[in-house]
Amino acid sequence: MHAFMSHNHRDKPLVTPFAARMKLAGANVWLDEWEIQPGDTIVGKVNQALDLVDTVLLFWSKNAAESMWVNTEMETALTRKLSDSSVRIIPMRLDDAPLPTLLRPLMYVSLEDGADVDDAVRRILGIGSQEELTKAMQRTIWDAGMQFRDFRGMGTMIGCPKCGAPASALDGTQVVDHERDDLYMIVKCTRCGWQDGCETW
Repeated sequence: MHAFMSHNHRDKPLVTPFAARMKLAGANVWLDEWEIQPGDTIVGKVNQALDLVDTVLLFWSKNAAESMWVNTEMETALTRKLSDSSVRIIPMRLDDAPLPTLLRPLMYVSLEDGADVDDAVRRILGIGSQEELTKAMQRTIWDAGMQFRDFRGMGTMIGCPKCGAPASALDGTQVVDHERDDLYMIVKCTRCGWQDGCETW
């Protein structure tokens, strides 16, 4: 699947993690923030992508309904679907905004009210179970051939977010706050000195 993520910028906090999960599961994902570089023409890049993809995920919300960009992307995808059926359009409902009339006959996927994102990814990609989705994501991580380190509380890291040093340059230390009876994980980069920490579970 080569999927275009049509959305309003105010919905990015929902759309970007969804796109990342799709990518981890093996989909070829076109998301503007990943594909458009400084100096690129936005219209040209979006137009090129809408010509190439086989699926348009239309993240529909009150924000999207008011967006000229999203409506233009929807019209372009619908025109292509009607002219040669070479693209599949999947409405992704983010809130209770009514779907446009031409999208109502299409089966939509709901991401309203904290819906299960992994379930939505599985439905779109035709993956039967959470276990199969997890295996697909794990294969992608293995295929990347990257070194990962897990720091309890901080999560999995592949490198320093400040200088880009590999995970092998990160040190983790657990610190006890006896007054609060809390345990903290502090991660520090041995190359640039960056550090961050949080309470562990």
